[in-house]
Amino acid sequence: MLVNEIMIKNVFTAHPEQTIKELLTIMIENKIGGVPVIDENGKLLGMISDGDILRYISPRKQTIHDYFLHITVIPDVTLSTAVKTSLQQPVSRLLKNRKIVTLSEDDDLSKAVSLISKHHFKKIPVVDTENRVVGVVSRGDAIRMIYKDIIEKI
Repeated sequence: MLVNEIMIKNVFTAHPEQTIKELLTIMIENKIGGVPVIDENGKLLGMISDGDILRYISPRKQTIHDYFLHITVIPDVTLSTAVKTSLQQPVSRLLKNRKIVTLSEDDDLSKAVSLISKHHFKKIPVVDTENRVVGVVSRGDAIRMIYKDIIEKI
């Protein structure tokens, strides 16, 4: 079975200049846990998950810095304050400088399963030869196809 047979083709995306609040609205309204971030040409820049957002907005604990004995105390930040501060930040703040793992439409289901399990991803973007997003494959999609294609036939 090929990726193009199981991928979700109606993909919700975000742009780097959108705010985190706009990104959260997309995710909440569409009940999704992650979106590809694309440029103005539809080319993939990265993936943002609900976990990335939680890590970004999580309150920081009080820390003490010793800059050559000039002590600086950074106070605790509450969740409410952290969220309010984060909402107007651009989505680009969440993008990480790491290799983006993708699938192509012609990849086999086994490659999708391997990448999802190896990297502990919930979703993997599917791109064409010009790195434009054409779909996503989720863990749930992969499990449903394994069940339908293999388990039901046993």
